[in-house]
Formats: sequence, C-alpha cells, structure tokens
Amino acid sequence: MTRQDVLGVAEARKQLPDLLAGFSRGSADSVFLGAHRKAVGVLLPVRVYDELCGERERAVDDAVGSLRAEGLQPSSVATELAGLFAQGRITAGQMEAMLLAYHRA
Repeated sequence: MTRQDVLGVAEARKQLPDLLAGFSRGSADSVFLGAHRKAVGVLLPVRVYDELCGERERAVDDAVGSLRAEGLQPSSVATELAGLFAQGRITAGQMEAMLLAYHRA
C-alpha cells in the first residue's frame, strides 16, 4: 500500500483481520490511516517498528560516542530527550527544538 492509499476508519476496521494476517505472514507493508486521503497515522509490522527503534537507538549511541570522543558529556536534559527519541515518543525535530529552547533559556 502506498502513501496515496489511505484507509478511512471504516475501511481499516473491515480490513484489519487481513492486514494483521499479512503482518503475521511477513509483510513489511505499512498501512496509512486517515480521512479525505490525508494520512494521519500508520500501522506497521512489529518487526519494522523494532528496526526503526533500533536505528534511532544506534543514532543516539553514535551521537553520544561523538560527544565523548571530544571529551564532552551530554546534559541530563539531552540524555532524557535522546531517550524519548530512541523510544519513538518524539521526533528528531521535536528533540532539536526542545534542546534549543532549553539551551537558550
């Protein structure tokens, strides 16, 4: 399913058993949900979600490693926000904005 193929709530309810069965069979296709052909959410297989979280965790580890190589340590705020990012609870843009706001205050 492409991003142009956005399922409305009623259609998603009808297709949910088949979508879950596809995930169980190994499909890596994401399913976009929304209204009026505008995606506002996405369903994806757990293994794809786990891969995305793993990539975020590696990005955080790389950033912390770069800081430490320079003889620096991340602040407690940066560490907390990086954890939220790694968990998928905030976006990279949100993390950046929060860090900038914190350091400007």
